[in-house]
Amino acid sequence: MKKSTLSLFTPPPPFFSRLSSVNTLRLFHFANHILCLYFIYLDQSFILVLYSFLIWNFLASFGVSIGLHRLLAHRSFETHKCFEKVCILLGCLSTGGSPISWVGIHRIHHAKTDTKKDPHSPFYKGWLKVQFNLWEVKSIPKKYVADLMSNHFLLFLHKNYFKILTLWMLLLFLIDIRVLVYAYSLPAVMSFHSFGFINFLGHRFGYKNFKNTGENNWFVNLWTAGEGWHNNHHKIPHSYRIGFRWFEWDISAFILEQFHLIKSAKVDNPRKEFLKMYSVTSG
Repeated sequence: MKKSTLSLFTPPPPFFSRLSSVNTLRLFHFANHILCLYFIYLDQSFILVLYSFLIWNFLASFGVSIGLHRLLAHRSFETHKCFEKVCILLGCLSTGGSPISWVGIHRIHHAKTDTKKDPHSPFYKGWLKVQFNLWEVKSIPKKYVADLMSNHFLLFLHKNYFKILTLWMLLLFLIDIRVLVYAYSLPAVMSFHSFGFINFLGHRFGYKNFKNTGENNWFVNLWTAGEGWHNNHHKIPHSYRIGFRWFEWDISAFILEQFHLIKSAKVDNPRKEFLKMYSVTSG
């Protein structure tokens, strides 16, 4: 009988074999935070931090927003296979888990939004656990990732996720430890807190265009390359565009549109769909 759930990760590399996969990921995050605090204090360089922020924005746009979120999790559009794989690889470097596990958790979130079964609802988990990613999902029902399980590329990334991260870190370290810190560790720390901002602030503080869950938050949007319009997203999750009003800047949708990277989309005209569904809420 086939298992109906999927382990978040395959066993960690041998040198982490005593840890669970979730705690292994936390160890990566902890190490990145320590490295960043030490070298930011040591270097006191605004320029290096700015470089890291720009690298994070690149990863956030192409890897997380376009690759993991709008393409894989919601299948909101189809694109060229080569571009798709590049985006998914960049998404891995955000250190949020393998693409399959990331998508599975996100789909559970949409299916169980702000209920006790929501993996990271601030209403049930508390703001501290959500902001600092202290919640835990031990397994994912396969129904949430069934469409991904036949993709050999995604399965390879899932089975070798920690090895890929470790090799990438080693390569950057061999170039220079500061390349490791400012090109990987600090962007990964920004990624870590960005996920917290979306899951906490994106459900508690902001404004609404629709009478449904989620909040549109400018601060979150600045940190997440266009993912801050969370109220919009929960209303029309199958749209490749999340920002609809003229002031709702959505860099990821802009990239997709301006560089003609969309072969087909579930919503051909997102702004028209928004206007059709738009309703002003009283608060």
